[in-house]
Amino acid sequence: MDPALRALGEFGLIGLIRRQVAHRSPGTLLGIGDDAALLAVPEGRNLLVTTDMLLEGVHFQRRWGRPRDLGRKALAVNVSDIAAMGGHPLYALLGLAIPPDGFTLEELQALLTGMEEEAATYGVTLVGGDTCGSQSGLVLSVTLVGLAPVGPALLRSGAKPGDGLWVTGMLGGSAAGLAALELGLRPGAEWPADLHRPGWLGTEEEAAIQAAMTAHLTPTPRLRAGQVLVGCATAMIDVSDGVASDVGHLCAESGVAARVVASQLPMHPGARVVARLTGRDAVELALRGGEDYELLFTSATDPKGLLSGAAPDLWVTRIGEVLAGEPTPKLVQADGREEPLAGGFDHLREPAG
Repeated sequence: MDPALRALGEFGLIGLIRRQVAHRSPGTLLGIGDDAALLAVPEGRNLLVTTDMLLEGVHFQRRWGRPRDLGRKALAVNVSDIAAMGGHPLYALLGLAIPPDGFTLEELQALLTGMEEEAATYGVTLVGGDTCGSQSGLVLSVTLVGLAPVGPALLRSGAKPGDGLWVTGMLGGSAAGLAALELGLRPGAEWPADLHRPGWLGTEEEAAIQAAMTAHLTPTPRLRAGQVLVGCATAMIDVSDGVASDVGHLCAESGVAARVVASQLPMHPGARVVARLTGRDAVELALRGGEDYELLFTSATDPKGLLSGAAPDLWVTRIGEVLAGEPTPKLVQADGREEPLAGGFDHLREPAG
């Protein structure tokens, strides 16, 4: 273990975190330092609670050398869950398991800096958590507590036949960014000398790859969009496992069918470039790549006017419709053929090969 980390010790580390954390949420009566946090909950409001883990070797690789980005992402993926329910994030708890080798105090401080930067963006206070040693890789587990919007909760189960199926932003960028990182590309770095650069790849294409890597390393949760969609969206979910999987979740919870039109998918430019570079299918990256953290939702009305005021630079695209029938989504191909839409990321299943 890094000598500086060993010298600091667990309780010194907790003190370091405590000193680095700013209190932003007005309901924080007592944060880090006691057996539990003491938090005020507004009368008549409901809490939202979500948790996500990031594991070395599964969600990230330390060789990418981006601890500050990792801290940001660890919080952002949880904010995205709160956004999908139209809520307001308030308090975070961090579970941190540190491996015995290869992780330094400097990297840990960078990770905490990134988390605090993301927390400041969304008004979140880190109020506690746990630290321990890991016998394998680095593990981050963040639990986020927020307030649900006033009125009926915005769930996955409210989609109705006749609703449009919509998505914010662009799809496939995160999967393309991951593929680029695995090839050896890095944000802001020159093209690797040991990686063939095809003649068709110019500055515009390289910029698209850079944007895709950014989308993977530091996703942007659509918090404001989720909040303004309350009352407009009938059902909503964030795109963490891929549109193919997440449309299926909406259908299953709502008891409806859905049709997704492949030609209407808003493709991230990096997905098209990386697909050509690696011989993969750009539509597959968009449908099944996962970790885009956009909002997938259903609505009986066009949400563009509503979103234009709250998030004027954010795309929103109708990609299909909700139908009556068995809760199985279908994909409409360019030639009009319909086929079952399934797949997406599943931690406990072997990837299709």
